[in-house]
Amino acid sequence: MNAHDRGISVNRSQILAMTLALIVGLGGSWAIAAVQDNQRTRYQCQQLVDRVNQGYAQTLAFQGSDAIALNGLAQQLDTIANSLQQLDIDRPPLRRAQQQFVQGYRDLSQGYQSIVRALEAAEQAPKTETGLQQVQQAQSQVKEAGAAAQEAARQIDQFARDLNRLCLEGEETT
Repeated sequence: MNAHDRGISVNRSQILAMTLALIVGLGGSWAIAAVQDNQRTRYQCQQLVDRVNQGYAQTLAFQGSDAIALNGLAQQLDTIANSLQQLDIDRPPLRRAQQQFVQGYRDLSQGYQSIVRALEAAEQAPKTETGLQQVQQAQSQVKEAGAAAQEAARQIDQFARDLNRLCLEGEETT
């Protein structure tokens, strides 16, 4: 083996060593990226769950029995929807869940606001035949708005089950 052949042999050995080091190094960075990605997903799940729980807490804590109190709840739920919308969620499945919750809480808020408007219309109706018709119309509107609010609440419950399942699946892949 002459010096020239040894040089080629050394160069090949060095190239092989550098290639192996690069592969091992990249593999390590991929593992770190996967862990960081999983941590980000868990963090985003936690953010969504926390905001959704705030909405549940607002609804469960509601003690009012009049239009003013119900309007306050509607405003709180709208605030929760806005808060959910402002979260920086970039994972596609979590982003879809975020959008579903935003719409669900907005629908629930709008349902309650419709009930408030109907109750106020009934209160302001004159005590006449026309007023009686207005009250009956308001009762019908309350039923419709109540059904819409109930459907929105049912959907939010389903979204919450889906989010829990999605977040648990993300943790299992850790």
